[in-house]
Amino acid sequence: MPVISATNLSIGYKGSPIVSNINLRLSTGRIICLLGANGAGKTTLMKTLLGRIKPVSGEVTYTGTNINEMSAAIDHPSFFPYLSGRENVEVVSAFWGLDVDPEAALDGVGINRAVYGRKAKDYSTGMKERLELCLALVPHPRFLFLDEPQNGLDPDGIASLSETLRAYRDKGNCVVISTHLLHEIQGVPDECIMIRHGRAVQVTDLTGVNLADLYQGR
Repeated sequence: MPVISATNLSIGYKGSPIVSNINLRLSTGRIICLLGANGAGKTTLMKTLLGRIKPVSGEVTYTGTNINEMSAAIDHPSFFPYLSGRENVEVVSAFWGLDVDPEAALDGVGINRAVYGRKAKDYSTGMKERLELCLALVPHPRFLFLDEPQNGLDPDGIASLSETLRAYRDKGNCVVISTHLLHEIQGVPDECIMIRHGRAVQVTDLTGVNLADLYQGR
């Protein structure tokens, strides 16, 4: 089973840790939620696991996978604002050396067909979030990292996103998602990594766990 592991990992910038002594394991076939206050280190942890920034100390190991099997929507916007949605998919598809049908990809994340040819900068906030998800899915990553993907989505959009993430997990992939919309994400993740006071704790069984209570430390 492909796995990403962190051992005695400390993360931060310029040698200054913001979260220390992280030990965790990300496995395929799971949706894993990152919880923590703004600035707690959720995005930094994602970037470190993706190999985009170096850890302060400790190590990240990849078993049965590598960084080429990972994709993310973290830095916003993660699309080309002056290209259309269709053109964005074409560019990202070409980057990965793939032949992806742009309209099928856009339709797969619920983007309105009326905006396929419109510049992405003119999309609504919710449509921009859907486009970022679409582009992250283009290479069919084994590990998918999403930073606050529910922002700007209406209730129907959040429900559709949850369904998409479950379906992607059920294909044998791992989805790592950070969010502050605790009630909306309740029941979606299989596991949770709670970051608080410079420490990260992984909860691998969320049966009967209320995420809002977990977030509050109750």
